[in-house]
Amino acid sequence: MGATVILFIYLLFLYRCIRLYRKCPYAFGAFLALALSFTLVIQAIANMGVNVNLFPNTGVTLPLVSMGGSSFLFTCMAIGIILSVARNVEQQEGKLQPVVVKTAEENKNTEEEAE
Repeated sequence: MGATVILFIYLLFLYRCIRLYRKCPYAFGAFLALALSFTLVIQAIANMGVNVNLFPNTGVTLPLVSMGGSSFLFTCMAIGIILSVARNVEQQEGKLQPVVVKTAEENKNTEEEAE
């Protein structure tokens, strides 16, 4: 039951990234998100195949589940890049407003105007 849930989560992740690929207006971001998602899902399938003796032992960790030091770091970086592409797509569609950081001088001017 647990393995089915884990497999479903990885397939849902892949489905969401394919949807992101279709919405992305720029080719670089689209292909980057798609390639990173396929890399993570293939790594997960390879690990699951080794665990049920379908593939020979490869030493590949299960992304976000197994405790591999550098593997976990690069998995988090890949997901961060995918999230960055998703944020860019949402900004292009107008769903998400860009974050505006004000300087101390602008904050001071705003406070003076309010008074």
